[in-house]
Amino acid sequence: MTQAHPRRRRWPLVVGGVVLVLVVAVVVAVLALDSILLSQVRKQTDLLSRDLGRPVTVDGIRTKFLGGLGVRVTGVQVGAGPGENLPLATLQRAEVEVDLLRAALSRGKDVNVREAVLDGLRVNVVRLPDGTTNAQRVSDALAKRAGAEKKPEQPAKESDLSFVHVDRAAVQDARIAFVDRSVANAPEVAVNDLDVEVRDLAAGRPLEVVLNAAVLAQKQNLEVRVKAAPLPPSLTPTPTAVVVRAQPIDLAPLAPFLPPTTGFRGGHFQADLDAVLGALVPGGSGPAHVKGGFKATALRFEAQEGGKPLDVVFQSDLDADLDKGTVRIASLRLDAGPASLTGKGNVSDFLGATPRVQGLEIVGSGLDPALLAAYYPPLKKQLAGQIAGPIGLQIRGGGTQASQQIELRLDFASVRLDVPRTLSKGAGAPLLVTANVRALGGGGQVAFDVAADAAGVDLRPGGSIAKKPGDPLAVTAAGTWSRAGNDQKLDLSRLDLVLLADRLSGKAKATLGGTKAQPTTTFDAELQGARLDLDRLLIPTPPDKPESKPLEKKTFAGLSGEARVKLDLLRVKKVDARNVVARVRVREDEITMEEARLEVLGGTVSAAGTQVRLATPDAPFHVVTELKGIGAEAGTAMLWDRKVVTGKLDGKLDLAGKGFEMGQIAKAATGALAGALHDGAFLGKDLLASITGPIATKLPFGAKALSEGGVTSLGKDLGFEFKIDRGTATLAKPLQIQRGDTALALQGGVRLDGTLDMPGTISLTPELVSRLTGGRAKPANAIPVPFRLSGPVWSPTVGDLGIEAVVQAILKEAGSAAAARALGVKDGDVGAAAEQKKAELKARADAERQAAEQRARDEAEKRKQQVEEEAKKKLRGLFGR
Repeated sequence: MTQAHPRRRRWPLVVGGVVLVLVVAVVVAVLALDSILLSQVRKQTDLLSRDLGRPVTVDGIRTKFLGGLGVRVTGVQVGAGPGENLPLATLQRAEVEVDLLRAALSRGKDVNVREAVLDGLRVNVVRLPDGTTNAQRVSDALAKRAGAEKKPEQPAKESDLSFVHVDRAAVQDARIAFVDRSVANAPEVAVNDLDVEVRDLAAGRPLEVVLNAAVLAQKQNLEVRVKAAPLPPSLTPTPTAVVVRAQPIDLAPLAPFLPPTTGFRGGHFQADLDAVLGALVPGGSGPAHVKGGFKATALRFEAQEGGKPLDVVFQSDLDADLDKGTVRIASLRLDAGPASLTGKGNVSDFLGATPRVQGLEIVGSGLDPALLAAYYPPLKKQLAGQIAGPIGLQIRGGGTQASQQIELRLDFASVRLDVPRTLSKGAGAPLLVTANVRALGGGGQVAFDVAADAAGVDLRPGGSIAKKPGDPLAVTAAGTWSRAGNDQKLDLSRLDLVLLADRLSGKAKATLGGTKAQPTTTFDAELQGARLDLDRLLIPTPPDKPESKPLEKKTFAGLSGEARVKLDLLRVKKVDARNVVARVRVREDEITMEEARLEVLGGTVSAAGTQVRLATPDAPFHVVTELKGIGAEAGTAMLWDRKVVTGKLDGKLDLAGKGFEMGQIAKAATGALAGALHDGAFLGKDLLASITGPIATKLPFGAKALSEGGVTSLGKDLGFEFKIDRGTATLAKPLQIQRGDTALALQGGVRLDGTLDMPGTISLTPELVSRLTGGRAKPANAIPVPFRLSGPVWSPTVGDLGIEAVVQAILKEAGSAAAARALGVKDGDVGAAAEQKKAELKARADAERQAAEQRARDEAEKRKQQVEEEAKKKLRGLFGR
């Protein structure tokens, strides 16, 4: 027993040895990990040093695992660049601690950062003798690096950072020194004791950021607190409250370090402001409260006219609850040089059952941007001469027991506007906006009247609207607005538009709802009028105007509704359309013509079923159109700007494709066009004269070409059917044109740009040959003549004529000695020689036709770019003024 006892005691030693080995292994592994991390970090700092042109170093990295994953980085320094004697920045310690177990168990879906701290940050902003700063040099280098690494733009996608939770993030005891080396013995100034702290940063929780600093002072004299609404998954904050406390600070010592473009030379700043923004900011909610203000006085800028210093003073004491329609303005004043905005008065329960408006008055005076630019010269460059003159602003409210109302008046009559490629207006020309809002006493509903008179504006610089100064342009509307939960409802009971000499009226309803992430807008609108002259209203699209960019899909997100239009007369490209009726359904960027009909060119057009996607890639469209009794002459003139065909047209068009420009459509459009042309004629060419003329010149007796007066008759009723593929309309079956003593057959097709390629045959009937030869020949059967139409549809070329065989056949039938002598044979052999010659000539004609076809294709390709560009201009003029 006494000998076994030591053996029983060995197991603690064994366990202890194993633990010791594990501890040593872990320590060694951690040390190795630290070494590996430090090696990788130094590789990156070497690259950064090269890009920035200054040394970037890290002294050490230490990791820990007990109690959570932690990383501490020490001795970080961004050194001095060429010609500098101070490092840009040094950092004593950067430390991050993460709950490792929590992150591991959630597989990275729940990352809790217990603490992230920067301690002992020191930044030296040095102004160099050449006037630049080291910070500016680094900024330029980073911008150059970012430009070299720039990747193709991708659609913006909101990040989801909801898996991250930060208990505390802070910058502690930071210092930013400002050193001016451009002036001998200039004193060093600094922002000392800079602390920034954020706690409990996580999606779904409110945010508060606190900043304290000693700005150009030994003790902290600046406090800024910013609160935000509960954060979305992207952690992008929406500020809801701001607190600024600033003791008087002389800003002049900081002026040399600001960007030269500001021209700032000095001034003073102090603030004591508490602002709860509430529903005053997008995404915010609840009551708002603003009390206190700030003073930025004696602000000096380079090139101030007359050396006028600028004082900007804001002081307020107001409360607002937009959900209830309550506003209390004890005082409100904003002064910026010669401009001022003052306010006072109360509005209570404007959206409720007991609305009341007492002495509400908000007035702007001296709101002249050009005059303010004399005090703040950088504004002059920003304005670029686009606006000058005082803007009149008045908001007044009051009323009786029966009527509580608020009036708004914006008067730009004294303002000169000159916005390049948009609009212009001379000083003194009218431009006025007025609005009157009345409480209805319950239900969260108000009534309003709005009027805008823009008679003094010239819209021609925009290149779309042909409105010159003095032409009438006005909008008046009346209706109600209400809010219920997240939904806002707008009901326009009256909408009147004055567009030059035309007047339109209508009404509309809209509901805005949904969420911030997924907003919805539904609407129902109608518009009607006696006349709308687009030729007068719109400026024709210039031929060199660049193609418009596709619309953004987010513009139409959540949009749906229906719009109806009814016009007695619509004038487009000098063509009058009457009894225009359209009903359009909108589903985001998809536009569908549920009903679309009009009377035009002596007939009717219906486009019901037509669809287009405005913001989908390549903008796909589907056009469905039915035509009845349309005047073909004017119709082709609208399409190709040339008169091509006469007669009355019935047809159905079903066309699908992509894009709005002719170049895109011509490459991708597919579909079908079928119908009939009644009592039609082709104006582009007299085919009978073009074919019989060359034949007549080949006959030895005095034959004369036959003519249809410069046109080609297409018969009483001509049925047609085209298949459209990649912008070319090809006949599904030959056109058979039969009229009197002439028969025509055509195949092939026409491109949408108006280029023809149609082989055909004309049959010379016995009667037609008799007319052509003056009665000298009348064959027993019709003689076919092949040919090809090519080139622009309004002036095509007739080629590939196989007339030699035709001439021989006519001569054979004539049976004259002159024919025999022309063939070089004896009289008795005229028939046999003619047959042999006919075969030879047919072979020759076939070879000539093939050669001509190749020449036509080469010529068509050469003219392709020119014709497509011409067609594009015409199509823009038709659809995209």
